[in-house]
Parts: sequence; structure tokens; C-alpha cells
Amino acid sequence: MSLEQAALVYAGICLLVFAVWRGGEALMGWIAERRQRRIARIEAELDRESERLRSAILSLAEQLGTDAHEARKALIRESYLATRQPPRNL
Repeated sequence: MSLEQAALVYAGICLLVFAVWRGGEALMGWIAERRQRRIARIEAELDRESERLRSAILSLAEQLGTDAHEARKALIRESYLATRQPPRNL
């Protein structure tokens, strides 16, 4: 192999190393961006699900409050019917 051929091989290897290095940087950047998009998508999904659950909890709490009020009214009514005395300490 002549000196000229060796220099071309060396230059080719240097270019290949440089291309792999730059390509690796670009690939790592793409992977990082993709990961950030995935994280953002998951966080948005969690926010939506959290809001849905919060609404369900508030709705159930309201229903329980209404049921408790109706139960208290029924107990007062039954107490009055049993004793024929109006309730005290309301």
C-alpha cells in the first residue's frame, strides 16, 4: 500500500468516525425529544384522568350529602311519629 493510499484510508476512517459521532449526537437528541414528548403526553393523560376522578368524587360526595340529609329527615319524622313530640335541639 502506498503512502497516498494510506492517507486516503486514514482520511476515510476520520470522516467515518466524524459522521458516526455527529450522527450519534443527532440520534441522542432525537431520542431525548421523543422521550420529552412521551412524558408530556403521559402527564396530559394523567391530568385528564385526575380531573375525571375529581369530578366523580365530588359528584359522589354530593349524592352522599343528599342521602344523609334525607336519612336525617326520615329519622326525625319517625321519631316524631313514635313520640308525638316535636324534635328538640335542631
